Amino acid sequence: MSQKICSRYHVYMTWSHVSVSDATLRLFLAAARAGSFTRAAADLGLSQSAVSHAIARLERSLGARVFERRSTGVALTEIGRRLHDDVDAGFDRIDQAVEEARDSHPRGVTLSVSTSLASLWLLSRLAWFKRDHPDIEIRCHTNDTDRGVGRDEADIWIPLGAGPWPGLNARHFCDEEIILVAAPEIADRWSSVATKELVDAPLLHLDERYRPRFDWHRWFSHFGITSPKRINGQRSNDYSLVVQAATDGQGIALGWVHLMTDLITEGKLARVGNGRVRTNEPFTVLVRSAATRDPSVDVLADWLVEHAPKV
Repeated sequence: MSQKICSRYHVYMTWSHVSVSDATLRLFLAAARAGSFTRAAADLGLSQSAVSHAIARLERSLGARVFERRSTGVALTEIGRRLHDDVDAGFDRIDQAVEEARDSHPRGVTLSVSTSLASLWLLSRLAWFKRDHPDIEIRCHTNDTDRGVGRDEADIWIPLGAGPWPGLNARHFCDEEIILVAAPEIADRWSSVATKELVDAPLLHLDERYRPRFDWHRWFSHFGITSPKRINGQRSNDYSLVVQAATDGQGIALGWVHLMTDLITEGKLARVGNGRVRTNEPFTVLVRSAATRDPSVDVLADWLVEHAPKV
């Protein structure tokens, strides 16, 4: 075996036993590309001495010079050139693998909505969105309080309340309109009575735990009817359970129109009378400021606004 081959073999063996950090090797590539420690430092936002000391540590670890120092800059030695070619090719493969892994993983958007909006409107429509945007993964979190809006890990919120929501951009989702709904046989029985007589009907109540919501007292007050302090009826703190009780024929519920449309179309619920109340608290789609959000968040937010229920 020739001395030249033996020498090269010895160098490779030396490299294989040396632990050199990724950062140091990337500094080495930057210095080789720039042809100067000073220019490499400027490109990387470092001091010239930081680059110089890093290269010196690399050379001590290898036991060989990788640069020739010249008055006009630096040039790779033969060992430095071989090291450069191998390391550069290795980093190219690493960077490509990372980029391919990133591109192959669907972009994720976390949407936070109430349980009732998720179950009664959103989930049946997500397939439409996935059909048009298969590369965007949606994580749907349900929350029946607005306490986490803007503070949890979600990207988009459709809150129950009207805010204010500092630091978030709001877009109109739909108006808040309420009608009365019940199973068809219950609706037929009570639709012909006067509104004031509904006080004695089997009413279903939502007991809101976190903030006042539109309730039966507000319904009767809107139509100029004085109701008792406590109105009899079945109560639940989960609106999905209120709706289920209504479809099971247990009584009459206040129905938010944007949630009731599908159930009425399917014949599971029917309107009781013609009363309708529109509040001044529309529902909104909230997103973070444009500077901090992924473009896929805008895609979903735009879709929600475009396909929002018409009430």
